[in-house]
Amino acid sequence: MMNWLKRLFTPKRCYVCGQKATNPQVYLDDQGKKVYVCYKCVPYAERRALRKP
Repeated sequence: MMNWLKRLFTPKRCYVCGQKATNPQVYLDDQGKKVYVCYKCVPYAERRALRKP
């Protein structure tokens, strides 16, 4: 019942490194799903051609 609330406040994981995403940016993967990338991995995500929504 409270799963939506729990998901809202759980820390997002970085799509590239898998750690807790600090200052996350939102990108779209190849399937069009939203993924979060931490600020350290943003240059790598842009090199891999992940798109901004």
